[in-house]
Amino acid sequence: MALRSNIIASALAFVIGAADWEIVRNLGARREAWDDPTYWRLGYPILVLAAFLMGMIWRERPWQWAIWLVAGQAAWSLLLAASHDGIPNLLPLGLIMFGLLCIPCLLAAYLGRWIAERVSI
Repeated sequence: MALRSNIIASALAFVIGAADWEIVRNLGARREAWDDPTYWRLGYPILVLAAFLMGMIWRERPWQWAIWLVAGQAAWSLLLAASHDGIPNLLPLGLIMFGLLCIPCLLAAYLGRWIAERVSI
């Protein structure tokens, strides 16, 4: 049952990341979600909050929730870019940026686990 729960949570995190990217991209006027201020005011805080909540609910290996959330965004971004123009020239820099965006999500997921363990949820 734990494996099934882990697979479902991983898929949920991936979908949340991709949906967050797509919603912000459609709300803004830019091709890339992070080029729009809405991403930094709304989209990215939602991603960090999702990592925090997932860390509270699924406490084992909270680092994976941050990775799946950001991987969802990276995969969706790459899919959109590849469908429009082919593989983007700045792909390596974009992947580095996604890696950097993962750090606060990692911290939030571990904070969520820490709080859940202290409160005994």
